[in-house]
Parts: sequence; structure tokens; C-alpha cells
Amino acid sequence: MGIQLTFHICLRLQRTPVLRAAVSGADTTFNWKGLTMDSQYYGRSKQPKKKSIARIIIFLFLLAAVAALSVFSLSQYMAVQAMQDNLDSLEERFKQVEEENEMLWRQYDEIYEENEKLREENKMLRSTTVINHGNRETNKVAITIDDGTGSALMNRTLDYLKEHNVQATLFPMGSWVEREPEAWRRAVDEGHELGNHTYSHAFLTTISEERIREELNRWEEAVEEALGYSYETLFFRPPGMDGFTSQGSRRQQFMDIIAEKGMFTILWDVELVYALRNEAYTPERITRHVLDNARGGSIVLLHFTESDIAALPAILTGLKDRGLEPCSLSELLLADPEA
Repeated sequence: MGIQLTFHICLRLQRTPVLRAAVSGADTTFNWKGLTMDSQYYGRSKQPKKKSIARIIIFLFLLAAVAALSVFSLSQYMAVQAMQDNLDSLEERFKQVEEENEMLWRQYDEIYEENEKLREENKMLRSTTVINHGNRETNKVAITIDDGTGSALMNRTLDYLKEHNVQATLFPMGSWVEREPEAWRRAVDEGHELGNHTYSHAFLTTISEERIREELNRWEEAVEEALGYSYETLFFRPPGMDGFTSQGSRRQQFMDIIAEKGMFTILWDVELVYALRNEAYTPERITRHVLDNARGGSIVLLHFTESDIAALPAILTGLKDRGLEPCSLSELLLADPEA
């Protein structure tokens, strides 16, 4: 009886579509007391866990990306803010520089106007001044040598001056500078100064004003060519003192032209050619005449001749023995009264 009941139940279940589908492996849904069941659920129950992990990873990645972008944006904001601060600072500094520049331009204009006034005053001073000697209260004596000579005598002169540690003022003709450029370069390199003595030793009263300017300019060109650079001199000595032996309108014309070139007219108070014209012109007599007549502030005129240059060492030694200091024109004219 029990066996028959069990068999009967199994037979009934077998006839039901749900059981047949389960036995055949079909994908079937069935109700059991109001509950719905899917046979696929059991075969895929582990997949949602894998998806959850992937979602977490993606979420964390996105979170990290957002954080990185936030940090980057913050750094960019700070950089822009720093640049803005720098621009503000530069703008303020630019305004200060503009104000300083305007102030400097005002100062420049004032200095330029003052300089122009001084230039005019200086020109007037040079056009009315002929220098025969320096301050008598100084112990300095200027040694000046005129005209020019060949390289042998020129180098001997420079050797004497170097041995006695004396800088002199030399007044060469421009034509001599052209002939012996190396000797005159040596003179300037060793500290001697040059003065304009015209290009060809032209006497001023015998030539026109245009020719005078030409003579002065050609001297400058010859010196510039010899030295390799522009040389500016403060001194002019008229050849033979021509045009400056007496006062007159022509003398003032000469002085105006010389002042236009920025030079003072330099004469002397101790010379030899005229003083010894009736005596033996020997190195010993030359030396004695210079030492007897030179005093503080004197300007001694020598020439590039054998006799004058032969007397030069004794003249330099004798001046020093008398407490006088042989020097250049600039040293004399800029010397303090006590020196």
C-alpha cells in the first residue's frame, strides 16, 4: 500500500511540466506556495560579487582622478595668483622707473643748459687768454719742445725724459708726425702730451682764416693717423709767435679761431733762440740761461735741435737741484699754489 502510494506520487510529479523541465535541464520557472524560482539563479549566483569589485575599483579610480584634478586646479590657481602678484609688482616698479627716468631727463636738461653756459664762458676765457707762464707760487716748471725731428733725435729726447722721470709737452708740426708716427706714438704712450703747432709751421699773419683752420685740422688728422685714435689737445702754440707779438684785431681773430677748436694759446717766459742770438749757441750756454731764468711757474721753450736736446739732461738735473720740478703744461697749470 505504501509502495503504491509513493509510486503514484512520483508518477504524478513526472507528468507535471515543471518536473519534466527540471529533469530535462530546461530553463523553467515554477511556483512553490506563492514563491517564484529561476533555475538560472543557481548557476550564476557568483557573478554579482565580481561586478561589485569592478565597480569599487572604477569608483576609486574616478575618485583619485577627481582628487588629482582638484590638486592640479588648486596649483594652477595659486600659480596664476602668484603671476598676478608679480605683474602688479612689475607694474608698480615700472611706474617708479618712469618717474625716475623723468627726473633724470630733467636733471640732464639742467646739466646740459649749465654745460652750454660753461662752454660759452670757457670759449670766451680761451679767446681772451694767452698763457706765458703758470702760477708763480708753485715750484713746477713746464718743459716744452717745438717743431720736430727725425726718429734718432726724437728717441734720444724721449730717453732723456724717461731717465729723469719727467713728462713734457711737445709741439710738433703735423708734417713731422706724418714722417715719424712711431716716435710720436711712443711719446704719447710714455705720458707726454702734444700741442698743436700747425701742420706746416705756417705763420698766421701770412695766411687766411680758412687756411689757418685747415692747418689746425690737418695737424689733428696727422696725429690721429699716427696714434690710431682721436687725440684732443688743449694747447696751441703759434709758430714763431707770429701774430701774438702785439695787441690788435688780427691777434683777437687768431685767438677766436683757436678757441673754437677748444685750445688755449701757449707762449713762454724762458726761450733761447732770441735770447742767445748774439752768443755762442752751445749746450752749456743753453743750460746756464735756462737755469738762470726759470722760476716757479715758468714755461721753458726748447726746440728739437742737437744743441737744445744735448742740454736737456743738465737742464732737468739743474732744475731739480734748485728745488724746481720739471713737468708738462697740464701739470703746471693744474698745480696747487703751494706745490
